[in-house]
This record gives sequence, C-alpha cells and structure tokens, in this order.
Amino acid sequence: MNSSFFVQEYLSSLKEDKELDYLFPLLLKSMGFRIIRTPNEAKGQSQYGKDVIAIGKDENNINHKWYFELKGYTDKDINENNFHKKDGILESLREAKFVNFEDYSIPELQELPTKIVLVHNGILKPNFLATFNGFIKQELAGFNFERWDIYKLSDLFSTYLFGEYFLIDVESNSLLKKTFAFWDIEDYDFKEFKELVQLQFEMTEELKGRAFSKLFATLGLLNTLVLHYSTENDNLVPAKECSKFLILHTWSWILKNNLASKKAVIKEFKKLLTGQFEIFNNYFKKTFSIARIPDGLFAENGSLFEKIGYPLRCFEYIDDLIYYCRLRNCVFESKDPVKLKNIQKDYIIDLIENNNGCFRPIFDNHSIPIIQLFLFFSDEKGRRQKDINFIANYVFRVISNLKVQKIRMNILPELNNNLELVIEASANEIKPKSYCDSTSVLIAILLELCVVFDSEQFFKEILSFIDEKLSLQIASIDFESYDVEQLLFERSLGDLYHVESIERVQDGSKLLKVEANFEEFKNLVKEKIEELPNFITDNIGLDSIRYLAHSYFKNEILPFEWRKYINHS
Repeated sequence: MNSSFFVQEYLSSLKEDKELDYLFPLLLKSMGFRIIRTPNEAKGQSQYGKDVIAIGKDENNINHKWYFELKGYTDKDINENNFHKKDGILESLREAKFVNFEDYSIPELQELPTKIVLVHNGILKPNFLATFNGFIKQELAGFNFERWDIYKLSDLFSTYLFGEYFLIDVESNSLLKKTFAFWDIEDYDFKEFKELVQLQFEMTEELKGRAFSKLFATLGLLNTLVLHYSTENDNLVPAKECSKFLILHTWSWILKNNLASKKAVIKEFKKLLTGQFEIFNNYFKKTFSIARIPDGLFAENGSLFEKIGYPLRCFEYIDDLIYYCRLRNCVFESKDPVKLKNIQKDYIIDLIENNNGCFRPIFDNHSIPIIQLFLFFSDEKGRRQKDINFIANYVFRVISNLKVQKIRMNILPELNNNLELVIEASANEIKPKSYCDSTSVLIAILLELCVVFDSEQFFKEILSFIDEKLSLQIASIDFESYDVEQLLFERSLGDLYHVESIERVQDGSKLLKVEANFEEFKNLVKEKIEELPNFITDNIGLDSIRYLAHSYFKNEILPFEWRKYINHS
C-alpha cells in the first residue's frame, strides 16, 4: 500500500467534532492561510455555515475571504438524507450565502471577494449528484463555490501536511487511533502514545535532510494534537504528561546520536519546547487563578481522600509550576530576566502560602519537588532576602509537619510510593505492616539543608522526632561508571544509585540522633566537596529539561545541587 492510501484512510475515519475540526485549520495554516476563526472558538454559537473563516489566495493568486463548512462522521458522504436534514448541508450553505461575517478590526476582510467551500471527508453519492448540482446552480449562482471531498483532502494533506512527515504507516496510524480512543479514560497511562513516539525514531534511518525534517515535523504535530484533544475534553493533564515524555525521549535521542552541538537540531528541538510551553501555558491559565486562592488545590468533593489527595496534588502542582517557569525562561528571551524570575517566585510564594498541603510530604520522594523549589529560590542571580526567608520558612514548616505526623501516628513519608498503603494508613490512622518508612532520603536531605541554612534549630527539631533505627540516606551515582546524563532522560535510575548513610557520625560508632552535635555534623557535610558534573544539556541552556527528567522519572536530585550552596567559610 502506498502512503496516499493511509492518508485517505486516516482522514476518512475522522469525526467532524474533535478531529476534523482540529486538523483542518492546521492544513490551512500550512497552505499559507490566515485563520480568522476556528470551530473550537465558535463552539456553542451559531456559525451560519462558517466552521472556519480564513483569508488566503486561490489558484490564481487572488486573495479571498474563505468560508469553510465542515462535515464528517455520519455526514461525510453527501446524500439526500444528510443534505436536507436539520443543520444539514442545504441549511449550512444557505446561511453561508445569506449571513456575511464582519470583523472591523480586520479592515481588508470587508473588501475581499468570498469563497464558500464545503469540506467533507467522504464522497458525493452518485445518485445524488444531479440534485446537488441543481442546488448549486440555483442557490449559489454568482458565488465562488468549491467542494473538497476525501480525494481533494487527501491530496492537500499529503502535499502540505501529512505527505512529508505524518504517521502514514500502518503501525503509526493504528497507535494514533488507539491513543485517542483511550484518551478520556481515567488513569490511562498513554502507553500507545509513548510507543508511537518511540516508533518515529525507530523509523528514522537517516539523521539529516528530509528524514530529519520529517521526524521533527511529526513530533511537532503530535504536540499540537495532544493539546487539541485535551482542550476538547476540558482536561489538559493528558497533554501535559504526553508532552513531557515526547520532550525527554527526543532529547535522549539527540544525546545518544551526538547531535546536541548541531544548531539545526537545537533549533528544531526548541520548536518542540515552544509547543510544550503552549500546553503548560494553557494548563496554568486555566488552573492557577483557582490554585492560588486559600486552599485552592483542595478538592471539596474529595471526601476522606483529601487527607492525602490534597498534599499529593500540591507537590505535583509545585513540580509542574517550577518547570513551567524554567521552560518560560528557556524558550523566550526577556529584557529583564531577573525581574521576570522574581515575579515567578512571588506567584509561587502566593500559591504555597495559600495551600497548606504544600508543607505535608506523603511520599519520601517528595524530596524532589522540595529540592526543585529550594534550587529555584536559591539561584544567586537576583536572589532576594525575601526568597531566603521564604525557602527557610518553607523547610521549617515541612519539618514541623513531619514531626506532627510522627508524634500523632508514628509515621513518616512512605519510601516506595505505595499509594494504597498511604491510603490505608490515613483511613485507619494506623501504620500498615507493609508500610515502609524505616529509611528516608527526604529527611537526610533536610538535615543537610540545615547546614545550608546554618540552622541548629532546624537540626535539633528533626532529631527530636526521628528514631534511632531510621536509616538516613543520600542518593548518589557514579559518573565514571555510567553515562548519567544520557540515562537521566531514559528511565528510573534506582538500580544505579548508591547510598551514603548519614545516621552515624565520627567513626560510625555513634548515632547522629544520640550525638546531636550540630557543629560536628556541619563539618562532616562541608567535607563532602565534589566536582560539579559537566552536563551538555546545561551548557546549551536547557537545564530546565534536566530537572524535568528528575521529576518525570522520580530520580532523586543529586547532592551536589544543594551542597554547592553551603558556606565553607
């Protein structure tokens, strides 16, 4: 089968609502049209036979105002039934004829000749051809009218959008359909989408020229599609999560093929980041105004689950918000980056101060968003006393909440991300037997942050509630044995981490809790000077996606990140 067959098959399967409505404006953009209105923008309003309104040139290079009426799914094949039915083709074309579209903010729009186009991803039934032609001659005499059927659409999509790069093989086509078939299912893990992305790289035999353009154009369109489907379902979380995987997998491929030094590659990758920014921007436009009000991230209908659902939601939101800020600072240049980042920090402060769930870690690897927050506020460029005060107070409130939980239920954050055990513990207020909190990376990191802040008060507060048996571990990895940067963008590195236990001091014979000597602990931490890794990703200004990789794969942030802020004087 040739590629045009797959384009035709894919197009013919599209519904008008959600699918054809979304792809058709993309086609027009690639053909050089200026889009004035799309179906999504006019949803719920009378469209008067004008699903899409655009300005563009015809085959004679003359500018026109175009009215596109889209019909798909059960109406894709034009016949007597769907032609005459209510809101059918006859009614739509008459409205397109009689009701002119006006927008005086676009002066040229009023002066342009009009074209009316019926777009349908099917055929005109032969036994209805004479009737249809009669209608056009009588009703649309003097109007520029065209009909774009499945064959015309296949040619246009193949030429301008799909033919060069888009998912026209059997396997990709199948995975794409499965992805969006399961799209609105709760707890869908986007398995098919991930396979689809991976497949595009597997099918790329060359790393240059047409194959290279094809690959990145496909990835860019996938970014656009997941945004559109999520917008339609009024839930941008799927688009956000799919885009994270797409970005990380693409960067992993770039590193693996030693392409990070190629300007053309970085240019195309930044286009993907711009597409991802649009997804995150839409997500936070929709949610942040609510999230920042008092307890805005609390779900009132969450019932008893909110005891853990609220903090879980808070830490995920913090993680995404910090990445969004980093992404904004990476993708777009600012005349005053320090001022912009301070505005971002003020928004984050507002969010956290209004949601007390942000101070209550549930899982031990909530150390990751906590350190993400610490690093974002600790950056020396433009750091204010306000930032220092906020992050120090934040850490202290986290410590205080850990103490409350330990005293009240004899429980600390769960080590293995086992949500069922956390729910059971919360519901029964008794720690289940399988619940693991005998080891903690989070508390070990908080102890080292005591040294960063030079706070004996924080140090003693932590030691006041931990058990002597608690194993305090700092996760590290051997950069000489592994290509850490490459692996970071591929998977969880839990099996590669080695841990440094810090619950004992001096020669290891005395427990930290028993010794409780802050000055001695401080000196021990200060001795852990390590050479900072040289990340290719950071060197070209894309450190934001390295931090995204830590959050996405739940890989602990490495100790050099916070130890570099320790005052060694």
